[in-house]
Amino acid sequence: MKKQSLNGVWKYRVGKGAWRERSVPFSTLAVGHSECEREFDLDFDAERIELKFDGITYGACVYLNGSILGKMLPYCEYSFDITDIAKKKGNLLHVEIEDINVEFGPVAGWENFGGIIRDVYISYKEKNQIKDVFFSSELINGYKDAICNFKFESENFSECTYEITLLYEGKVVLEKSISAEINEYSEKIGDVNLWSTESPNLYQMQIKLLKNGVIKDVYSERIGFREIKCERHRFLINGESVFLKGVCKHEMIGDSGHIVKKEDIRRDLEIIKELGCNFVRLVHYPHAKVVLDIADELGLMVSEEPGLWWSDTADPKIASGSIEVLRRTILRDRNHPSVAFWLCFNECKFTEDFLIQSAKMCKATDPTRLVSGANCMSDEDTLKYYNICGFDFYTMHPYSQTFDRSRKSAKILNDKPLVFTEWGGHFVYDNPKLMREFILEMKKLYEKNSDDGALAGAFLWAFAEIKDFNREKPATVEGRLLEGLVDSERNPEMCFQVFREAWKEDINASAPFELTSLSHLDEDVKPLELITYKGNYQMLKDELFGGPKPDFLVEQRPRVIKAGPVFESTKDFDIFSEPLVLSDGEKIKFGGKADVNSVYVLGSVSLSLGYPLSGEYGEMAATVRVTFDDGTAEDYPIRNGIELTTVFKTYRSSRIDPIAERAERFCEFSYDKSFEMYVMNKLKIDFNERKNIKTLEIISENNGYTVLTYGVFVK
Repeated sequence: MKKQSLNGVWKYRVGKGAWRERSVPFSTLAVGHSECEREFDLDFDAERIELKFDGITYGACVYLNGSILGKMLPYCEYSFDITDIAKKKGNLLHVEIEDINVEFGPVAGWENFGGIIRDVYISYKEKNQIKDVFFSSELINGYKDAICNFKFESENFSECTYEITLLYEGKVVLEKSISAEINEYSEKIGDVNLWSTESPNLYQMQIKLLKNGVIKDVYSERIGFREIKCERHRFLINGESVFLKGVCKHEMIGDSGHIVKKEDIRRDLEIIKELGCNFVRLVHYPHAKVVLDIADELGLMVSEEPGLWWSDTADPKIASGSIEVLRRTILRDRNHPSVAFWLCFNECKFTEDFLIQSAKMCKATDPTRLVSGANCMSDEDTLKYYNICGFDFYTMHPYSQTFDRSRKSAKILNDKPLVFTEWGGHFVYDNPKLMREFILEMKKLYEKNSDDGALAGAFLWAFAEIKDFNREKPATVEGRLLEGLVDSERNPEMCFQVFREAWKEDINASAPFELTSLSHLDEDVKPLELITYKGNYQMLKDELFGGPKPDFLVEQRPRVIKAGPVFESTKDFDIFSEPLVLSDGEKIKFGGKADVNSVYVLGSVSLSLGYPLSGEYGEMAATVRVTFDDGTAEDYPIRNGIELTTVFKTYRSSRIDPIAERAERFCEFSYDKSFEMYVMNKLKIDFNERKNIKTLEIISENNGYTVLTYGVFVK
């Protein structure tokens, strides 16, 4: 097959105005009706001659030598047989373009550009030709081997053969010759090198069509071996669970429209890869084919969609147009290993029939990939309609300034994987702290993997700033949709760094601990040994954090707290990091014979009632009972506001100073100085003379106080 490019200088006019010159491909602001034409001579003789357009926006009608060839929908490829129309010399190709009043095409979600946006060329072919090859594979034997499946579509293939060759790094791994009468063929190969985002191994597939030993046509494309499937809440890539971490990316860079240089596309995808992403949602229309080629090479998964945004799918022209555009895109790109799934729509007004028909088309055209749609319906409607149409996973766009909405969707949409196909936007783009918190919460949903809430992937809106003249502040300023990690020229914005770093954080790591205002114990103190402790952590957790909470415990974010504030021990002394919890009807016993003058109880704070936040001043919370070797015992009270305070150092938006009359402040510690600050007291009990202690017990008074103890020391 030979090709003749028709790119270059064409005649161009707006409406029926004066002709001027314009270079094709081109992408221009919408002008309404425009016309392009050029003359050409045929460069070769051939049995079959085809005119090929790789993409226009948004609607076009094509004429050759005064004969209409057909109409074109946006973004996708069209071929026209011009064998009987084209002349050897003096052909006139005429294209009429509509870029505003089009049945299916421009939408109000981003700046629209008209034009012949991709290559135009002529293909010279034999009568015997390969029209399409669909490659798929089945990984077997623990992902070591593969069944290669080839599906052929050809014309005039009688008495022809296919010569199939697969090469890896230039070495032949499969070579087979079969009759072209066979339109499907499978063959096993061993020791395959899998394609993944970490190791994007690519093979070269070459299919030759021969007749009587003479090559009539050649089909060549790179392919990869990989498996993507759903398992409950997660996606498995080659058998391993992978969180789809990505961004939403438009095709435009600056004012380029849909004409983007290959090196700029590569730069974009390399930046996205460097951010730690493994996925790019190509929004909201089919991008140039070269994007898929580069994604294959770099190891980035992608999704594709037909060009919808708040479109009314009850309109049959919109519904049929979008389904046809996506069908053609699937045929173009289904051999690319980087394509993870197809998205049938983006944020639309739905009909049930559209959802069913679009899903049906995707699965018929490519039965090997997952199908869904990018969605902002209610959780309840999503649950209903995604199962009616047979989508493989759920999606949601949980835009909000808190994570509550996201968490709700994750809880309801829980019987198959859930992807946030958009999140973020103007809520987070200039708020690094909120960006980080959202990312950490999404990671927790993924790692938790629970029926009460799980997440399989999340794509940030958006990678880059775009132009939009149909939105208000704060999202849009002077026509710039300021919601990207980078600006339109790819300069990093405020959240660029935190987006990259937050995905690396260990969500199981403790929040940064800081110890302040530490007072020291006297010299020569030693701890008493814990003998008996029957505290019920789970009961306490259920009571305090499972039901109605006092207003000082109502919180917007999780605390570094289990049965009480977690304390990180210092080198100076060794105390319990998780406090011993004394609630109603319980006691704690310490022992270890000691001839002492004093006892120090570290803690003397309460997690529930506690001065000055709640409880009556002077009210008994607990009793310290010291039993001596001679069998005598003495009781010492722990009273609210006298020997005990609340553990909290903050109340609502203010710092507070919890003071107990007889308990000295031992230390303050925090995990987040804008939210999570605590105090620990030191209750000192002096004896009139040195005594030998046998046991020390802290006994609940059974009146609602939750007394925390971090250690008992004697001197």
